[in-house]
Amino acid sequence: MALDTGNYISDLSRLNPTATDPVSEGDDVLRFVKKILQKTFPMGTDSTANTGVGPNQAVQVIIAKSTAPTIGGTAAESMGLVWLDTTTNLLKIRNQANDAWITLAVDPETSNSVDVNAGTVDGAVIGGATPAAITGTTVVANTSVNIAGDGATVTGIKDEDDMSSDSAVKLSTQQSIKAYVDSQVTAQDLDVTTDSGTIDIDLDSETLTVAGGSGLDTAASSTTVTVNVTDGGVTNAKLADMAANTVKVRNANSSGVPSDVALATTEILIGDGTGFTAAALSGDTTMTNAGVVTVAKIQGEDVSSTSAANDQYLKYSSSASEWQKVNIVGDDKLTTKGDLLAYNTVDSETRFGVGTNDYVLMADSSATNGFNWKKVVDASVDASAAIDATKIADGSVTSTEFQYINSLSSNAQTQIDSKGATAGSSSIVTVGTVTSGSWAATDVAVLHGGTGASTDSAARTNLGVAIGSDVQAYDADTAKLDVDQSWSGSQRGTPSTVTNGTLDLDTANNFLYTPAAADVLEFSNETTGQSGFVKLINPSAYTISLGSEVKAVATFATDVSVAGTYLVSYFSDGTDVYVSSSAILV
Repeated sequence: MALDTGNYISDLSRLNPTATDPVSEGDDVLRFVKKILQKTFPMGTDSTANTGVGPNQAVQVIIAKSTAPTIGGTAAESMGLVWLDTTTNLLKIRNQANDAWITLAVDPETSNSVDVNAGTVDGAVIGGATPAAITGTTVVANTSVNIAGDGATVTGIKDEDDMSSDSAVKLSTQQSIKAYVDSQVTAQDLDVTTDSGTIDIDLDSETLTVAGGSGLDTAASSTTVTVNVTDGGVTNAKLADMAANTVKVRNANSSGVPSDVALATTEILIGDGTGFTAAALSGDTTMTNAGVVTVAKIQGEDVSSTSAANDQYLKYSSSASEWQKVNIVGDDKLTTKGDLLAYNTVDSETRFGVGTNDYVLMADSSATNGFNWKKVVDASVDASAAIDATKIADGSVTSTEFQYINSLSSNAQTQIDSKGATAGSSSIVTVGTVTSGSWAATDVAVLHGGTGASTDSAARTNLGVAIGSDVQAYDADTAKLDVDQSWSGSQRGTPSTVTNGTLDLDTANNFLYTPAAADVLEFSNETTGQSGFVKLINPSAYTISLGSEVKAVATFATDVSVAGTYLVSYFSDGTDVYVSSSAILV
């Protein structure tokens, strides 16, 4: 027999059973119809499975019972179901997500009653941080109004200009408060006493003025009055009298009150580290009251009174016991690049002109100045002078190599032949194995079949097989990608922390994802076979939606949009990423 499949009336087919179906299979059809009815209609007030009360109450729309009715089917089939909770006498409706009952604000036991103890008004929470506002013409309280629940109970409002009554439960009107304050201000005066008089200010009609005097000005801002000494406000006339021929200083090695220091004729004021000292010039220097300073001696020796001329300098003469002015040079001063100043046989300094190119300055006792410009010749080179061989010809022959000539007793080729090797014009004939000594020749280049190095490390680098950079050092435990591995150590990677929904699979396998707002969960750089886990922490019930490449069950986005911590597993086939989530873990 052709049987229908499914759980609800919408799954029944009018074409079954067919005319050719055997009658003996009719019991299967009856059992399927019973299952459909039981699945479609709720059980209602009676918890017994087969009483038939459920279909009756489905027709009645509202289910009345002390415990929540059993919910079956999908969210679309269950949402909107109404339940009268007979324990609390409250009406409740099944929500759209089919995971909770929403309490309605209607009291079915009392006519025209709406319960708002835990509800909202126009979307604003009653009793919340920003409570719902009640807008009306008049709010009537039959007995009292308790404001903010702090015990401040108000039983009435009074309009008393003199505030004659004294009540802890009555409020005053704006008009009465203003009238009372005005009367109190009018009755009060501000009394001010100064060094030269006393005044009183009527607070209701007068203003206290703070005026500046000579050298002072005033300013007012907010609640502060500032009195300042003006620039130039303190004149010399307002300072204390000073003794004759004194200056006012802080004569101490600290801050404080200034004092007067007297200065005698020709004295100057000198700091001594603890204050100031009035001292007169002494020793070889004198000063007049006009400020003329005279230096009569240097280091106790007289200075010649002869007037100085241009280009002179002081020179001490022991014979005259004084410092004398002498000329730097004669009439032939230094005039040309390369000129020298020389002391000559006539006891004076004269110009010594620049020499010829490639000439050197040599000592010459017969010359006037004791030296002269001369060209280097063979006779000028001392026989003991050692000249480095690198300075001969092109400098390619070292001094050691040059010295080999001294040991050649006969033809050089004869000595080479005696060493057992013959050098031709284009080849070297190997005559045996080197059993001693060391390689001293130039390193053979890689291009010519060598390594271009003298050490094994440098050789590996030149050949492109440096350990650690070009090739990996040998390790028996090195894993291969194309064989099975037995891991003896932990294999883990550092999770990637993200605050938006784009998880880059090139950065890590595992992720710590904490959205900061409503977000879209997406993946980038999808690679076939990559899998891992995502710790998803939704701190504030942010709405999470899915990118086009993310495949999940229909309720996935709704489930993880609830505040909580979830463990999400994923697998990528290179194009799409398949995800599944745990329930709330924290």
